[in-house]
Amino acid sequence: MMKDIIGQRYAKALYEIAEEKENVMELYKDLNAVLGIYTENEDFSNFINHPELSKNDKKKMLFRTFRDNVNEESLMFLNYLIDKERLVYLDSIAKEYLKIYYLKNNIIEVEATFSINPSEDQKSRLKEKLKKMTSKEIDLNIEVDKTILGGGILKIGDKIIDGSLKRQFEMLRTSL
Repeated sequence: MMKDIIGQRYAKALYEIAEEKENVMELYKDLNAVLGIYTENEDFSNFINHPELSKNDKKKMLFRTFRDNVNEESLMFLNYLIDKERLVYLDSIAKEYLKIYYLKNNIIEVEATFSINPSEDQKSRLKEKLKKMTSKEIDLNIEVDKTILGGGILKIGDKIIDGSLKRQFEMLRTSL
């Protein structure tokens, strides 16, 4: 809960800065790049989170690591998070930042799970149907799960539509 509140506050502030500088998606990509290394590289995250290292040493490490890959505003923001000891909330900040972007640009994220990977044509038709249904632009993320046997599961915001054969078999079994 606290993580979400902190993430929302920092994401909102960062988004406002990004809008002023007209680099909203660039800052988001930078956040994700840093987050990827932060979460996947244990040595890096241990160094950045080490309680005995000075904030200055942490900032120098961030600068050396990302100076060629992220813009100046992103580095300044990361330094600010280090000063406030909030870098551990980077994941939450990135998620909340994307939520703000989606809200302002009338986009909804849809997670779709199918037993096989749909063709590009099927993906395109699904996006069009969802766009008509929601009146929003669609950010479609596809996942393959062979255990659902057939059909599919859609997660649209906080709504789940389960049209999988696995679910239909379960419903049939419970009704007998």
